[in-house]
Amino acid sequence: MKIKTIVGILVFTLFFGAGFFWMNRDFSMAASQTGVVVVNDVLNVRTGAGTNYAKLQSDGADVKLPNGTKVTIVETLSGWYKVSFVYNSKTLTGYVSAQYVAVETTATATPTPTSTPGGQIVYRYETSYKKISVPAKISKATKVYKSAAGKQLTVSKEAVTLAKKKKVTLVGEKTVNNKKWFKVSFTHKKKKRTGYIQNTYVKMTLAKKASAAITKNKKTVKVRTKADTKAAYKKVNKKTVKLAKKTAVEISKEKTVNGVKWYKLTFTYNGKSYSGYLKASYVNLAKKKVTKKVVVTTLSDAQFEKVMTVEGFPESYKQSLRVLHHAYPYWQFKAYKTGLDWNTVLDNESKPEVNLISNSKSKAWKSTEAWAYNAKTGKWKVFDGDTWVAASRQAIAYYLDPRNFLTDKTVFQFELLEYQSQYQIRDGVNTILSNTPFYNKKFTYKDLSTGKDKSIYYVDAFMAAAKESGVSPYHLASRVKQEVVTSATTTSSAVTGTHATYPGIYNFYNIGATSSSNPVANGLKWASTGSTYLRPWTDRYRSIVGGGMYIGSSYINKGQNTVYLEKFNVTSYQRYTHQYMTNVEAAYSEAIKTKNAYAGTMDKTPLVFAIPVYDNMPAANCPMPK
Repeated sequence: MKIKTIVGILVFTLFFGAGFFWMNRDFSMAASQTGVVVVNDVLNVRTGAGTNYAKLQSDGADVKLPNGTKVTIVETLSGWYKVSFVYNSKTLTGYVSAQYVAVETTATATPTPTSTPGGQIVYRYETSYKKISVPAKISKATKVYKSAAGKQLTVSKEAVTLAKKKKVTLVGEKTVNNKKWFKVSFTHKKKKRTGYIQNTYVKMTLAKKASAAITKNKKTVKVRTKADTKAAYKKVNKKTVKLAKKTAVEISKEKTVNGVKWYKLTFTYNGKSYSGYLKASYVNLAKKKVTKKVVVTTLSDAQFEKVMTVEGFPESYKQSLRVLHHAYPYWQFKAYKTGLDWNTVLDNESKPEVNLISNSKSKAWKSTEAWAYNAKTGKWKVFDGDTWVAASRQAIAYYLDPRNFLTDKTVFQFELLEYQSQYQIRDGVNTILSNTPFYNKKFTYKDLSTGKDKSIYYVDAFMAAAKESGVSPYHLASRVKQEVVTSATTTSSAVTGTHATYPGIYNFYNIGATSSSNPVANGLKWASTGSTYLRPWTDRYRSIVGGGMYIGSSYINKGQNTVYLEKFNVTSYQRYTHQYMTNVEAAYSEAIKTKNAYAGTMDKTPLVFAIPVYDNMPAANCPMPK
């Protein structure tokens, strides 16, 4: 049972500045290798290899590379890359920190594991969506509006109008009262502006095909052979081609016939590509789905030794890490250098009521300090519930020492838990949910914006929660699996919506389920009150997504981004307090639960573990109390 739960689940935060990437990098690199900038915001470029050099400038402003920028690596220096890149249509050269550039490895045509000198390669697929961006021009002078069918756009109190043949870029689309409006980007009085104009005043100037989808207001639409309502329908194997709503298509040409706008489309039908015509009213512009192959390369033994040295792991950590590396070559290990003295940390964690343990443990595990133990009666003071007493200094030292838990089961207390979209994918979440009532199952909920009923797979709800909160969807799914799943087909009453006292309320993460005779009721009471984090949680979606948001806001900005740091808060924020449980064994037991929840699905996933390192640590691991 959890003791004095601040939050009944585990969360994380980004504490590595601009972040780091899980794809490993070679230590000696051939010239002209390509890379991708991987940062949370932007990456500064320097004039030399070090932060002591001035920032590179272009047109009088600092050069800042956004996340995803492609660069060419010209030279590898100590922790820095000399790179060339295109910036505002110019090719520039400068220096960037190597930790914020993911080296791209050339993949073979077939995505199957192969052997390399450094280890193995695993292919993964990352899906993203490019923004709508279609070049066009004004076909007839028109007014510009702030919103679709809204008020006119004005600049200096003057209404904005666009002249015929004015170049614009289509960046969005909206239908209001059966009229289609384009959101356009354009230059007006030497500034970039956006606004809405009716689609009848715009003509696309397609240099390449534009991504689109069949509009939602039709179940299916028939494709014609020409831009004419009298033209024959398109047929394949003597059957008329019908495209369902949301079908992905591409617009290759635009044509107006008798005042009606038509699009020539290309689309996939029964596995083959075809073309045909549809009225523009049946088609909406859409973000382009981009799927790219991502390559993960493991480190050789020699490279791994260099990593441990660069990270600053003491010798007493290294042998256990070597064993883990050999068994799980995709995992990566980072040293979280606390800068704190070991004995100072141990003194603070040994103060009254900070760390408790079950009274059923033997004497060596329990504190015999005067404030915790009555030597005359031989009894320990109970600080929580019926049986939780103060842990001994030796027990605290044992659980505080990270070296005791560098095994494939207990290392998960050091797992970094931020959302890393490059490898935390839908299939991985679904695998974690296997053998639970949520596997490949849908549920219905009220859409947050429209209030209409909507259905969604549980796996997609967890992905949505990750995007909203920044919390790893793997962590969210595994926490739910630990908290509320009781068998492959059953759950606790926390997520059935049928609790006698709190019907229609859901709490997937058991937040607020503090220790008592009825923790589920306590959690549902918390979920039924308040107005933050999508509360009250009156459906499953609100609970899954809102709970993820609560996790993120409660710890993500506090620096406590591993299970260990939540139990032993050695971060700068409220150090030695704001610890999610008083149970000294909490991080250990939660790590084992996480390992069991993953059930081997993470063995070939490039997980990152941040392992604390203290100053003046004992030469050998702190022993377990006898």
